[in-house]
Amino acid sequence: MSELDFENPHYCPVYDKVIDIDLCYETLMCLNRSFKISSVKELNDIEDIDNARMICDHCEYSKL
Repeated sequence: MSELDFENPHYCPVYDKVIDIDLCYETLMCLNRSFKISSVKELNDIEDIDNARMICDHCEYSKL
């Protein structure tokens, strides 16, 4: 397994698309309940936030 690149965009299973590291971090903080979900507009399109939390928790990039 290769080392993760936290500087470049990468695939996010929550959004099912490539995102930049800033959105990744903000999403991670929201899904971990450190920030409000409403603070990240992209999360408004996610229908099942609990499922998104589970997906995010299993993502390699969530281990920041």
